[in-house]
Amino acid sequence: MDYLLPIVTGVCLSACTGFRAFLPPFLIGLVQRFLPVPWMAPVFPGLAFLAQTPVLVALGVATAVEFLGDKVPWVDHLLDLLSLPVKALFTAVLTFSLIPSGDYAWFFLVVALVLNEGATVTAHSGKAGLRAVSTVTTAGTANSAISVFEDIAVAIGTILALVLPVVALLILGGLLYRSVRFLFGKRGGNEGWIAQTKPSLWIYRLAQHLSWIWFKIYNRMSIAGQEHCPRQGPLVIVANHASALDGFVLGSCLPRPVFIMVKREAFDNPISGWFLRKVLAFPVDRGKPDAAAVKTSIKVLQEGNALGLFPEGTRNPRGLVRPFKPGAIRLAIRHKAPILPAFIDGNHLMNPPHTVVPRPARLQVAFGPLIDVAALLAQGKTEEQISDLLYQEVTALGQRLRGQDVRDYSEHPPANGEEPAPAAGGERSSSAAAG
Repeated sequence: MDYLLPIVTGVCLSACTGFRAFLPPFLIGLVQRFLPVPWMAPVFPGLAFLAQTPVLVALGVATAVEFLGDKVPWVDHLLDLLSLPVKALFTAVLTFSLIPSGDYAWFFLVVALVLNEGATVTAHSGKAGLRAVSTVTTAGTANSAISVFEDIAVAIGTILALVLPVVALLILGGLLYRSVRFLFGKRGGNEGWIAQTKPSLWIYRLAQHLSWIWFKIYNRMSIAGQEHCPRQGPLVIVANHASALDGFVLGSCLPRPVFIMVKREAFDNPISGWFLRKVLAFPVDRGKPDAAAVKTSIKVLQEGNALGLFPEGTRNPRGLVRPFKPGAIRLAIRHKAPILPAFIDGNHLMNPPHTVVPRPARLQVAFGPLIDVAALLAQGKTEEQISDLLYQEVTALGQRLRGQDVRDYSEHPPANGEEPAPAAGGERSSSAAAG
C-alpha cells in the first residue's frame, strides 16, 4: 500500500498532464498552498516547490497562455507539437516525487515511470488525434468547444486525483475506454441522440464568422457576385465540389444561412456528426433513395430557407466539374425555387484527398446571376434543359476564374465530340478522376 497509492495518483495526474502541460502542476501548487489535503505532505514531499510564490506565478502565466492558445484553431496544433517534451518532463518529476524511498523503490519507480509516461503520451496522442479529426471535419470551428470541455475534465481529474485517486483512476479508465471507442469509431454519429441533434443558428453563425476569418487570412479568399443572392425566400445554391470544406466555404460567403446536404459517411464519427447537424448540414445516403434527406430538403425550401447542393455527387480532386447527376436539381424544379450558381476555385488544392491540415491555397468564389426556374418552366423548358443550363453557368464561372475550361468529361465523353477539359494545372488526364 505504501507504493500503490502514489502509483495510482501518478497515473491519474499523468493522464491529466497529457491533455494540459501546465494546468495540473498549477492546481497541485494551489492546493498545497491554499487548500492542503491532510495526507498530501507525506505523499508529495518532492512537489512542495510548486506551492512557492515564484513557481505559482510562472505556472499561472503558462497556464493562461496555454488556455488561450488552445482555443485558437491551428495554434492548438502547434501547442500539441511543442508541449509533449514539457509534459513528459513534468511526468518524470512527478513520478520521482511520488515514489517513497524503500528497499524496492527502484522497482516501483521503473513501473511508475512506464505507467505514467504511457498515460501522458496516450492522453496527448488522443487529444492531438481528436483535434485533427475536428480540424478536418469542421475546419477547426469546433476546436474551442472541445478545448473548454478538456479544461473542465482536467481540472476535475486533477483535484479528484489528489483527494480520491482510486476513484479518479476508475472513472478515468472507464471514460478513456468509452471515449476511444466512441470518438474514433465509425458509428454513433448517425444513431441515438446525436442523430436527433437539432440545428443551431447561433453555432452556425459562430462557425460562419470563424470560417470567413480563416479563409480570408489563411487562403486569401476573394468573393464575387454576392449581390445575386436574395436575402429571403426559398433558394437552391449549386456549386462544384472538390473539397470536404466546400460547405464551410459557401456558408462563409453568403449573408444568409445555408442548409447543406452532405454524404452520410461524414456523420459517422459522433463529433463531426453532432457538429455538422448543428451548423445546418444534414445527411444523405448516396447508395439508395433517401426519403429522410428528401423530406428535410423539402422542409428547408418550404420554410423559405437556402439549400446548398453539389450535384456532381462526389468530390472531384482535379478541380474540374463533372456532368451533374440526373435528378440532382429535381427539388428546385418541383418547388420552382430560384437557383444560384456558384464556383469555388482552389478548393482542390486547399484540401486534396487524405490531407489532414488544409493547405494555404488561394480561394476564389464567384456567384452567377440567379436562374429563375419558374420562368424557365413557363417557357416550356424541361428538367434536363434547366440542368444543362445550370451546368453551363457553373462551368462558365469556373472558366472566368481559372482562365481555362473546367468541364470534366473523363467519365462521360461529350456526344458532340468536343475535347475533354484539361486537368487543373494544364495537363490532360486520360484516367477517370478518383472518388
